[in-house]
Amino acid sequence: MADADLPTFSKYASLVIRPSKIPARIDEIQENKRLNRQEKVKKLLRKGGWPLHHDVRKQLWILLCRDKNYDSMRSVYESKLQEETSSSVKIHHPLFVREEGAVLNNFELNEDGAMRLLRLLGMVENDHPTLTSAPFLYPLCALLLHFMSDTDAYACTEYLLRKGFLIKSTKEWYASAYTVLALIKKHKSSAYTLLKRRCNTTDDSVIVETMRDYLQWIFRGLPLTYVVRVMDCYLVEGQKFILRAAIAIVYIWAKSQKDSNTDRYGGMGQQERIRAVKEEIMNTAKGCEISADTFIETCIRIRNLKSSTIQRFQEHFEKQVASEVEAKVSKAKRPSKARLFTDAFQSVIVDPDQASYIMQSLPARLQLSTPQLLFRLSKDGASFTQLWTKVDEADQSLLIIKSIKGEVLGAYCSASWSERNDRKERSKSKYFGTGESFVFRVDKNDIADLPIIYQWVGNSSDEPDKAPQMFMAAGDRLMIVGSGTGDAIRISEELSCGMSGQSATFGSPPLVDSRAFDIHELEVFNVSSTQ
Repeated sequence: MADADLPTFSKYASLVIRPSKIPARIDEIQENKRLNRQEKVKKLLRKGGWPLHHDVRKQLWILLCRDKNYDSMRSVYESKLQEETSSSVKIHHPLFVREEGAVLNNFELNEDGAMRLLRLLGMVENDHPTLTSAPFLYPLCALLLHFMSDTDAYACTEYLLRKGFLIKSTKEWYASAYTVLALIKKHKSSAYTLLKRRCNTTDDSVIVETMRDYLQWIFRGLPLTYVVRVMDCYLVEGQKFILRAAIAIVYIWAKSQKDSNTDRYGGMGQQERIRAVKEEIMNTAKGCEISADTFIETCIRIRNLKSSTIQRFQEHFEKQVASEVEAKVSKAKRPSKARLFTDAFQSVIVDPDQASYIMQSLPARLQLSTPQLLFRLSKDGASFTQLWTKVDEADQSLLIIKSIKGEVLGAYCSASWSERNDRKERSKSKYFGTGESFVFRVDKNDIADLPIIYQWVGNSSDEPDKAPQMFMAAGDRLMIVGSGTGDAIRISEELSCGMSGQSATFGSPPLVDSRAFDIHELEVFNVSSTQ
């Protein structure tokens, strides 16, 4: 029978259900789970051997995640979904997908599935404000949606969070790479020796960089057939089985390197060596030359891998990296996850989600009213005279630009542009504005497609008075936001041309790749605390 004639597991993906001679043993799993025989359930799942398209997958993962709270979580999701549908304020795309280490792979969900995945993740994030990092939640939820409804996927996700099966903080994720390395050192010493040789160092703080992508190996590298088998075990054993899979991949890589030519490492610097090792391990995962059954066996054969040892390593490394993680505070501000108290502004450049995200970065007093359009290039014409006539009335404004190449950038400007005409003040400094100002860009390669916000560097400085304060400047035919080293945004030539360079005021890189850009559309909105 052709795949087109076979039923699918869910309407969000094209995975079909195929006949299999391998017994499902679903009743046996259910009975042992009911009797709380976790070791028996674990063994059944490890030895199950169910292929990707096995009929058991219609109910297996739901069964493993079902507890006394499961049905109530389904009701919570349906209630939230109804609330969102009837409300003019949408739940935003998840922000944690932009955190360092996040794995972004939806395993080819269809368009409806991809949309439901983002909505599901957004709801989870809103429900758990302390969830600052969840590096493999995106692919995990995507996998769930291949085999169940979004309602069940939400209930399963909440179960995994309650069980403590997910990484939930940057510190936890950052330390976990050290834990992986320590476990390899303890259980696969030959692989650790090869890592030292390839990295040309005995310093674990350097070697650990090769482990940073361990979640990527599993959830982006391994073929889907292997990943679902890992998931079968993970849903009962938790993060411990993820660590088993990571160690197994490194072990398989090390074995494959025995007869390989290492001459290419000879002329490499340390960072090049690290990149080369990471690439080799990822390629090992992608081109896994053993069967899925053998891969799971390799994971299981890591003897005496004790939960107490993992916990001891993890706690030790979390303490070790605490200061390092705190020092890695991103310049790109992560706004509050709270809902807005008003509708997002209407723009022809950014969509409602992006507009809401920008509004959440405004000072709290200015989030109560919807910004109102003052000027639009395509409507009002390419004229600085017309621009100043329209925008000088605003005490604060929001500037949004789209280049001919489709790049989107902008700024919140915390003072009136009419201050350029204050001759007394401009004789002291051509710059005006306050530290509430910020600039932003939209990264087209970002899965969340949300703006990256760059706040004034003084906000995170111990001596803000000494931080650059070149927020705004303007002339009759010139508009500048964020100077120092370069201008974050510089518009000239009757609103037709722009430049963007590195800004010391906002600690921002060039907001467009080419630095110079031609303007396709430009909007300015009045930002006010009252309607």
